[in-house]
Amino acid sequence: MKDQKDTYSLGRTALVIGGAGTLLAAYIIMGFFAARWLQAKLEAPDYWLAIGTITGMVLGIINIVLLIRKFLGEQNG
Repeated sequence: MKDQKDTYSLGRTALVIGGAGTLLAAYIIMGFFAARWLQAKLEAPDYWLAIGTITGMVLGIINIVLLIRKFLGEQNG
């Protein structure tokens, strides 16, 4: 029975890691498009795209850290 639990845990770990990469990409893309929209609305300089993309990346990394912290806490308990 322990082998089945290990397989479930391994599959779940793979899903969390795959989902984390997708989540990071989504945050970066959302940051880019939000910055592009604000740039067009406010007639801002081009470097706003870089700021929006970097902001999306930072928010994505923070979200992934929180996700992994939650995931590791569930495995310990």
